[in-house]
Amino acid sequence: MAIHIENLQIEQFRGIQQLSVPRLNHINLIAGDNNCGKTSFLEALLLLQNPEQFTNTLQVARMRDRFTMFGGATTYENLLALFPRSANIEETVRMISLRACCNGENIAYSLQGKIRTIMLDTEEQKTLFHSSMPSAYRGKGPVPTECQEFQGEMMVYMGKNQERKKVSFHEYSSVSGRGIANNRFLNMIYLAPCDHLQGRIFNPILKNEAYKNLCVSILQLFDPGITDLLLLKNERTNFPVECVKHKDLGIMSLATYGDGIKKVLSIASGIAQAVDGVLLIDEVETALHSRYYEDIFRFIASACRKFNVQVFITSHSIEAIDAFLSIAEYDTRTEDEDHISVITLKKDLNLFRSYARVLTGRHVFENREQFGFEVRL
Repeated sequence: MAIHIENLQIEQFRGIQQLSVPRLNHINLIAGDNNCGKTSFLEALLLLQNPEQFTNTLQVARMRDRFTMFGGATTYENLLALFPRSANIEETVRMISLRACCNGENIAYSLQGKIRTIMLDTEEQKTLFHSSMPSAYRGKGPVPTECQEFQGEMMVYMGKNQERKKVSFHEYSSVSGRGIANNRFLNMIYLAPCDHLQGRIFNPILKNEAYKNLCVSILQLFDPGITDLLLLKNERTNFPVECVKHKDLGIMSLATYGDGIKKVLSIASGIAQAVDGVLLIDEVETALHSRYYEDIFRFIASACRKFNVQVFITSHSIEAIDAFLSIAEYDTRTEDEDHISVITLKKDLNLFRSYARVLTGRHVFENREQFGFEVRL
């Protein structure tokens, strides 16, 4: 079983403070109330995919704005949102800090700095006016000569190696042209609740014929007539079109199918991309009917085992958690090593701390059956 990230300690990140998970598993189910930090937990893990790259931090900062219509926040605003909000609104020092053990190597990441006011020279203003300036300011005269800037230091400890980098990013800074590392420290794929609506999910699946056939078999739960997945060229636009072959209806665009099939294919594509790495699925139950939970989750567990993928899954649904535990067949199997953990997050607003209760899948399953155990606190 794949356990690439062995433990995690988030000292400060978004709304999470002082959260410790001493032991992570092959399959990690993350439960909890709204606003307890489930998505933030996944984003903290994403900081580990390339901890030495400030660009990676900016990518994590921008993730929640991907589906925002009519603009959204600037990258600078998204960056500041990664830092925990202090009760002291006058405080200017901001800090993110977390630790983990990944593939036997201890990792520590921190980003610390202050907000200050800076001047922009005339030439830089001209450039920003045509590129990075927020839409709200366009057409309203010259760029302000003053703006806010985050200036600080990023520190990364990887085993015995230590790296410190000075970083700065202001309100009108652009992400364009910033380098992206060719090789990730950890291969990590994140699936947002609505990623299945974006399309472009076939390529990773079609690279492996056996895996494609496995994906077709899981789609047949929704429609037994589906026989194949195809990527065809639109003769008018020359763009590829994701299509499904049906034994009765012929070749149909994936767009003609409902969200459930798209969600399953999005998860399948994510597993194919996360080979020998980590898959993060936020709100796995989105677009899925509960009648299909067990079959789909059995597919996820089997495929992740085959491709050496550690998986982290958030869910609001107690039915989804029950279905995941049922595929482990605890009621028929002898007690052996448990590859599922249930991590329940809770936030104490009075003490500014977050807590994680980590239980084995078997313990949760047995207590849910016998005592109506409440996983979600």
